[in-house]
Amino acid sequence: MSTERDEHDHGDRAATGWMRGAFAAFYVALAITNYATLTGLARPIMTAVGAVTAVVLGMAAAGRLPLRRPAGNVLLALLPVIGSVAQVVMTAQLHFTTLLMLGLVCIGTAVPSRRIAAAAGTLGCAGWLIAITLQAPLRTAELGFYAVQLTISAVLAAILHETVRRRHRQLRVARDEVAAVAERFTSLFEASPSGVGIADEDGRIVAVNAAFCELVGRSEDELIGSDSAPFLDTPADDSAVAATGTSAGIERRIVRPDGTERWVWATAGRSRKSWTLLQLQDITDRHLAEAAVHESDRLLAAVSAAARRIRTGEDARSTIIDAIRDLAEADNVTLLEPPGGGGSRHQAAPTELVATGVAGAEVLGTRVPLDGTSMIARVYGSGEPIFLADPALDPRVSPSLLKLIEGRSLLWQPVIDDGKVIAVLVVGWKRHVASVSDHRARAVALLGDETALALTHERLLRRLEQMAFTDSLTGLPNRRAWQTQLAALMTESRPLVVAIADLDHFKHYNDTYGHPAGDDLLSRAATAYFHELHDGDLIARWGGEEFVLALPGRTPAEAAALLDRIRLATPGAETCSIGYALWDTTESAEHLLERADQALYAAKNNGRNTISAADQAVTLS
Repeated sequence: MSTERDEHDHGDRAATGWMRGAFAAFYVALAITNYATLTGLARPIMTAVGAVTAVVLGMAAAGRLPLRRPAGNVLLALLPVIGSVAQVVMTAQLHFTTLLMLGLVCIGTAVPSRRIAAAAGTLGCAGWLIAITLQAPLRTAELGFYAVQLTISAVLAAILHETVRRRHRQLRVARDEVAAVAERFTSLFEASPSGVGIADEDGRIVAVNAAFCELVGRSEDELIGSDSAPFLDTPADDSAVAATGTSAGIERRIVRPDGTERWVWATAGRSRKSWTLLQLQDITDRHLAEAAVHESDRLLAAVSAAARRIRTGEDARSTIIDAIRDLAEADNVTLLEPPGGGGSRHQAAPTELVATGVAGAEVLGTRVPLDGTSMIARVYGSGEPIFLADPALDPRVSPSLLKLIEGRSLLWQPVIDDGKVIAVLVVGWKRHVASVSDHRARAVALLGDETALALTHERLLRRLEQMAFTDSLTGLPNRRAWQTQLAALMTESRPLVVAIADLDHFKHYNDTYGHPAGDDLLSRAATAYFHELHDGDLIARWGGEEFVLALPGRTPAEAAALLDRIRLATPGAETCSIGYALWDTTESAEHLLERADQALYAAKNNGRNTISAADQAVTLS
């Protein structure tokens, strides 16, 4: 509630600040006029009163006067009327009543408290009446005229006061409604089971929910600022999108960085300002179910074709191998058998296998000994299939075999007849395959029992920590916000120091205490650094354990002192290193950051836990 009230007060200051500023300017002019025109004791007193009133109104306009406290309201209300009545009394000139009229209007528009404004207006009018009563020179023929004008001014001030108060109430209601709508949208956005992302007019992603990150297998930090084109489903000339702003949608495959696949139904909607709403609905289960039915039909057809060739006495090896390669979506398949066919129960155990059938690789006739610890020998001896997503990491896999077939993932499948292994199928993929699905395993096994593919659903809900321009972990501005605000600071004609702060040994901290502790350290460090800054300073999370700072209006020495306080504010026993550079007013933001980064590198090389300044920029002709 206090935050909302502060926002409302900020809106009130914005709405009335210009009026208070205008009155402040008037009283500055009045103070100068009094000094130039008045004589005697009235001259210094009225000049001082006018100046003090101008200062108070100026502070109120700038938000430096605590108007939420009664004392601030009383001061703002009394000074104009006291000054106006005092000028009438000290000069004994009735025409200065106009200053009281203006003072009443000033109170009506500048003082937020109704009771204090009314009391001050009443006090001013009463003081004027007392002055008229006690000073005979003021009771001139124009007294009635000024009395009527003063009354009209008081009524006008009351009307203005109520108008301003009503306008403030309307603004508060409007702000509350906007905040409620934004909160509801954010809740729906975060809780949506479908992946939802928002891209700006440049096609850059500015917001994603947890489901979107889960589907594509990338973190929010990786997605924010990236190109949305890979997730858009409609061509540029799609007339339906141009007419309705919404695409019909398309089924597409998403390959995650770890090699796993998800199938989604992708749709996109565009606003009038060319912002795009991306929606990814996970249909992996449905797609796999449909694919399983389709692959079952294809597998049945392949087995039938092989059976027909076997019945006719033809060699079925090529038919089986081609079917496995097609159904398993593999790049190559090799069938290895004992020399001469083998397979007899009374025949001596073979000492080697020979590649008798190949598709997609030049290994026909290759011989593999069975007296070693190779993967082929193990599968032939155990009769159990083995799949390796990363065979290069297993010492039992021959490096020469991987090079020969360009294998990134491999499956070894025994071919068993009456309980005895008679051959081995080696299925290879030139791309990384995280796991073999049911139809791939059935295609490789051919007549093996059909096995159900078990898929588990990962959690779909994870909170979005802040939007468009906020880092979700620390609450600081993110890189996109930094770039925008830094560009604005570089348009000002005042000194600017840019710094990069990097937590020392953060990877070791993460490895020792775990990533949750690392995230907590980043959050606490961000809070500690932020509290060391002043109004107008800027800090943002650059990425990982790095923070960037912009310190406008400071000399290098002043900036160095502040950056050292920030270094000392690092939480716990941890330390940070900081590099900084003074903008030379001509270099680009990229070059300025590069110099600050070089200074950070120097700080790291100097033992860490220190600050280092960049060399003066060199302007190239």
